[in-house]
Amino acid sequence: MIDYTFSIQDLEFYLLIVTRVTCFVHTAVFFSTGNVPRRVKVGFSLLLSFLLFRFVVPHMALPYNTIIGYSALVLKEAVAGLLLGFATNMCMYILQFVGTITDMDIGLSMVSLFDPVTRVNTGFTGTMYQYSVLLILCITDMHHWILRAFIDSYELIPTGRPVFDTDKLLVAMMKFFTDYYSIAFRIFMPVFGVMLLLNAVLGIMAKIAPQMNMFSVGMQLKIMVGLSVLFVTIGFLPSISDFIFSEMKVVFADFAEGMYVQ
Repeated sequence: MIDYTFSIQDLEFYLLIVTRVTCFVHTAVFFSTGNVPRRVKVGFSLLLSFLLFRFVVPHMALPYNTIIGYSALVLKEAVAGLLLGFATNMCMYILQFVGTITDMDIGLSMVSLFDPVTRVNTGFTGTMYQYSVLLILCITDMHHWILRAFIDSYELIPTGRPVFDTDKLLVAMMKFFTDYYSIAFRIFMPVFGVMLLLNAVLGIMAKIAPQMNMFSVGMQLKIMVGLSVLFVTIGFLPSISDFIFSEMKVVFADFAEGMYVQ
């Protein structure tokens, strides 16, 4: 038989769950996209919080005595949700970085598009990579994994009891920035190699035929060759997605461990 009683203690516990879930939904990749209405995000957060409250999260006494203590618990839950959501979202910044350096190399750095996801102007290549990986994320049910990992985080980080280990969190950030440049360069490698060869050929041609205007010829040639390389390497998008998703799992686990002290 379902128990429909709802006490003040249950309300306090439920509000803590709502705080973490709402902060996560508004910062996590896929769930925080700007073209999703805010009412949908709020409604999804409240529904998920209710399901967690009723069926998943074990109820326990909250460690506070005053209103200031409860406010501190709310703040800790908000920070925990923001960190877990940011752990998934910041892996997408790798694609924006790859797009920026690719556009600079092939001569498209002046081309910018308004990205409704980030609400800023981004380059052509970065937007293409980001939306392609988001599409693959939906096809492969990676958004279900993100949601499942967040739900499982309540077993590691109980409600009202996140403990922030700054050393572990800093190590996780440093590890991410190391992988950030490593993964970005691996994605950028085909374009970099072809553009390096093209620049060498243009330099040799400038010495052999100095009467040719290599600046105007080179700009057009670099754009044409760069777009051709992007078209040829579009088949590598599943592998690129694997890099991003694997890093996303590692960063999420590292951030979760940084909020858990044995």
